[in-house]
Amino acid sequence: MTSEELTVAEALQRAEQIDRNLDAFDETAPQTVAAMGGRDALARSCEMTCIGPIPRIDADEWQAMSDEYEAGRQHGSVNRGQ
Repeated sequence: MTSEELTVAEALQRAEQIDRNLDAFDETAPQTVAAMGGRDALARSCEMTCIGPIPRIDADEWQAMSDEYEAGRQHGSVNRGQ
């Protein structure tokens, strides 16, 4: 494991990016996030990628998130930016 040195501005920017991504998961699948142990547990499962932190979770957990998102979208409770 290598550690990269970040400036304070870069560290703050990364923290904001992580927070926004966690917000998105928590807003679109709050019950699944809660079942996984909450936002902090989800954050611990994340790995940084080129698009931000992505949880390293199994297929069943991804499916639960997807199902919850789709159910919310079908009932109009998920804002798809429109």
